[in-house]
Amino acid sequence: MDLKRILVVDDEEDLTWSIAKSLEKYDKLFEVFCVNNGDSALAVLASQRVDLVISDLRMPGLDGLSLLIDIQRNYPATRVIIMTAHSSEDLRQELARRGLSYYIEKPFDIRYLRKLIYEALDWEKGNFASDPQGVSSRRTIRTGWRTLPDPKLIE
Repeated sequence: MDLKRILVVDDEEDLTWSIAKSLEKYDKLFEVFCVNNGDSALAVLASQRVDLVISDLRMPGLDGLSLLIDIQRNYPATRVIIMTAHSSEDLRQELARRGLSYYIEKPFDIRYLRKLIYEALDWEKGNFASDPQGVSSRRTIRTGWRTLPDPKLIE
């Protein structure tokens, strides 16, 4: 099975590092890349296949919303999870209007992010051969503004 490529984009280097280390340690199915701004993310996307982008919303330069729009336009097969510490109803509506499927509010437990990753990459549809950490048995995830049974589309 091919490794799923995940690109983590956040100007907080400690956060990108901790996400990458956690995913690489517990999920041997992922190859994780980290960058600290949206422009660098676009360079990675242009140079190689990326299955999933996990991006902060607010960053210097190209922000997460602009990155999302570019990914949707130029890399439609790439899934996106947006992270933010600045949630609001207007933001949720804007992300939903733009077709964003996955959203998580900081701070979050890495297990919840992993659940979103598995969902975004269609793990439940059989694209992953095993579930060694029991991720699929976790039935809810707190996303900051509500609890979802098995994360689905934001509404």
